[in-house]
Amino acid sequence: MNIVQENKAQLEAVLKVELKEEDYRDKVAAELKNLQRKAQMPGFRPGKVPFGMIKKMYGKSVMAEEVNKMLVDEVYKYIKDNNIDILGNPLPDHDAAEKIDWDTQTDFEFFYEIGLAPKVELELSENIEVDYHRIKVADETINSYIDDIRRRFGKMISPEVSEAEDVLFCEFSELESAGTVKEEGLSHKSNLLIKFVKDEEIKKELIGMKVGDTVEFELLKAVENETEAASMIGVKKEELANYSPLFRITVENISRIEPAELNEDLFKKALPDDEVKTEEEFRQKLAGQISQQYQVDADKHFRNEVMKKLLEVTSLELPETFLKKWLKEANKEEFSVEQVEAEFPALADTFRWQLIENHMISGNNLEVTPDEVTDHLSSFMRTQLRQYGQENVEQSVIDGFVKDIMKNQDEMKKVYDNLFDQKLLDLYKQKLKLNEVEISFDDFVKLVTEKYQAEKTSA
Repeated sequence: MNIVQENKAQLEAVLKVELKEEDYRDKVAAELKNLQRKAQMPGFRPGKVPFGMIKKMYGKSVMAEEVNKMLVDEVYKYIKDNNIDILGNPLPDHDAAEKIDWDTQTDFEFFYEIGLAPKVELELSENIEVDYHRIKVADETINSYIDDIRRRFGKMISPEVSEAEDVLFCEFSELESAGTVKEEGLSHKSNLLIKFVKDEEIKKELIGMKVGDTVEFELLKAVENETEAASMIGVKKEELANYSPLFRITVENISRIEPAELNEDLFKKALPDDEVKTEEEFRQKLAGQISQQYQVDADKHFRNEVMKKLLEVTSLELPETFLKKWLKEANKEEFSVEQVEAEFPALADTFRWQLIENHMISGNNLEVTPDEVTDHLSSFMRTQLRQYGQENVEQSVIDGFVKDIMKNQDEMKKVYDNLFDQKLLDLYKQKLKLNEVEISFDDFVKLVTEKYQAEKTSA
């Protein structure tokens, strides 16, 4: 077998594969012998059908199959052995292949089109400047988090008079009309969270109630949602129309969460891994946590800005004619020719960015080790279990969870991709010139939204 690369155009080439009979003769003979051993035919004992008959019946199809398998293996081996960076996959010349006479030919020529990857000439440095937004956490946000924490670790009390944050335990009674309970109508006991009531007039009536007080209202008017309305009276959504819209509630109990005091006991419960003594330290720790959460979104935006900037400074040429042909052939069941043409600019940038990322990974010797994967999964599982109140879990239990996750190849690919993304993000922050901009989270969301809308319009 002989393979020759013939350059066709910029970044496009053809692999010419010359195949002689001696290249495939032994493989075809071996497969025919295998078929002979398995063959069952009237008049012959199993496995005793004459080889000549097997060859006559299956010789052509076996030869075609073995030749095609050899072609695929040898073409990819040639590409690997010669360090040829390609985009997409080699495309066989179907027109030339259809002209082959499998009955008479013993020597063949096959042709494969390939798209060559351009060489990336890029060095990350402070000559490349990108905005990096640091999210400033507002005092109001910290106050809101503290209020939530105090309620989460607060205690339940039963006050005499209801307020806006309270839960009413009530009996719901179906009414015939205002002031008249329906004879043999529906009666159901359920909770009603006052702050979830949508209608402001009804909400006002529910504030200031005592045990034994009653109020009448239309369910759908109160909550503006059929599923919630049905749930309050203990029926299915599709059954709601069978009942009167008007109900009377009678308060049987009032529940309220009394917020926990802002002291060291609360600090320890909310931040078990930190030693916090004062309210100021508590606020600083919370601000750091909130900032980290917000910074995830800021980092995503930063990564997108880096991608646009690096695509701009590299200006990589692509074998567009080949790529369009390959995309059309590879996705002919899913995309029309028109769709491929319309979406090609975005797809082309995807190809370019993959080349750039691969260049940065290899050029900066980035790798994700098995130990890093294990540590990441262990930390992830501890965080998950902590959210469910499980602290100080034995490492053997964590290891069991990690082992189960590592059996899932799809999940492992996600983990490796995420860890590589983090390494690349760290690389950008280290190598590029960051134009740091302090901004509130609300202003950041507004900025990103407006930028996205402007880009979408221009596209």
